[in-house]
Amino acid sequence: MPRYRDLHQMLEWGVPYLPTRAFSVLELGCGTGTLTERFLTAFPHARMTAVDISEEMLRRARTKTRAHRDRVEFHRGHFVDLKFAGPFDAVISALAIHHLTDPEKGRLFRVVAGWLPSGGYFGNADDHLPEDPLFDNRFREIAAGVPSEGGRASSADARVWHRHDLFDHPTTVSHELDLLRRARFGHIDVPWRFLGQSVVWAYR
Repeated sequence: MPRYRDLHQMLEWGVPYLPTRAFSVLELGCGTGTLTERFLTAFPHARMTAVDISEEMLRRARTKTRAHRDRVEFHRGHFVDLKFAGPFDAVISALAIHHLTDPEKGRLFRVVAGWLPSGGYFGNADDHLPEDPLFDNRFREIAAGVPSEGGRASSADARVWHRHDLFDHPTTVSHELDLLRRARFGHIDVPWRFLGQSVVWAYR
């Protein structure tokens, strides 16, 4: 996808802790471990717990993070049903929470807020709907012409742009910010946005 590294970089920049500090991170929907590996490298004293529903994704993530295996634990499960007691100093997620319905998002944000200490960080990089539906097709058209970081753009980019129409539940950024406020996050902003992708920072 276009700007994939930028999206992950902005999640990393949201962490309010120095790389020399030991702290705990929970990743929701770790996929193949790209973000997991990035965080473990950028924060050499951090310990991570990474969750995904797919055993195949977790297998790939374990392989990708082998050099850091003493600082990361992987768990298979749906993050709506997690029973972790916490606490965690930071919770991060990339391109996963849009799978949840709005009520599920709201419940998750409240749980995340309960895991975090005062000043703790929640970073969510995800697909979002435009504030005005008029721009939906325009965003798709532009994305189809922007080269991905893995190579050139193709017509397939346009075809998969809105797979969420079939089985996902993205929301607008403004609605997500409202859900985070209701979950009692005190400081919220959107430091990065590219068409349908946005990074949200929320501090407890």
